[in-house]
Amino acid sequence: NNNLKDIPLLSISTLEYLNLHNNKISKINDGAFDALVNLRTLYLYINELEAIPTLPISTLEVLNFGDNKISNINDGAFDALVNLQELYLYSNKLEEIPSLPISTLEILSLNSNKISKINDGAFDALVNLKELYLHDNELKELPALPISTLEYLNFDSNNVRIIHDGVFDALVNLKRLYLYNN
Repeated sequence: NNNLKDIPLLSISTLEYLNLHNNKISKINDGAFDALVNLRTLYLYINELEAIPTLPISTLEVLNFGDNKISNINDGAFDALVNLQELYLYSNKLEEIPSLPISTLEILSLNSNKISKINDGAFDALVNLKELYLHDNELKELPALPISTLEYLNFDSNNVRIIHDGVFDALVNLKRLYLYNN
């Protein structure tokens, strides 16, 4: 609950956990995380970020950008995140699901955005995804999700009117499904 507007330059190569939530950070400068070669967890939720630049942090496992003003995710922003397991993008202004070439991802939170459509292939690379949070968006249709590893799917509080036959066929490990308030 500080008033940081910029990410301080940290040259602590041993740092594994960085919590910058609940500040007034509006931009991530190039090179802000270059020295953090062992960073595993980064919390930037409850800030004023509007975009996500390319993040060159290959060691990162948990990344939380929730509760910002993000409407834009730069192409390739997540390409270097080869160890990322949890990505939180809830409560932003996203209108579509970004390209996520992160095969290690297990938890993806996109709830409370303005997403109205899921593009074909949006989840194709997410071969280890177990939890998907898409509630409180503007989705009108639940498309087939080819994610056999998925165990938890929250799709409540959208505007779903259509669920096509076969939508759940690939979800052979699904244990929890939330479709209420549609």
